Amino acid sequence: MYSETTGTNPLGAKTEFALEDITGRWKSREGAPDIRIYKKNERKDGCFFMEFAFKAGELFRCPVKKHQGIRYVNLYGVMNLSYNTDNDVLQLSAYGKYYRAED
Repeated sequence: MYSETTGTNPLGAKTEFALEDITGRWKSREGAPDIRIYKKNERKDGCFFMEFAFKAGELFRCPVKKHQGIRYVNLYGVMNLSYNTDNDVLQLSAYGKYYRAED
């Protein structure tokens, strides 16, 4: 994970961002699985989930959590999330860069 305080963040990605800004479908140009981030309103707290599509019909859903200012999901290991608001690029520590999917 890049540190915002040391200036070693080449993407300009931030770990503090509103989850509403990253809802939607995302694709990787590097061959990682497609993802979708959505808010589940049925729950009282209205938490956000990340859905991974590894194969057709095979989906994994994980809640997006926050600990000490770091957003992450736990899918067989912790993956940190960061987001570049200027370029609309989402970074997952385990899978690399994601770009918003065209609808």
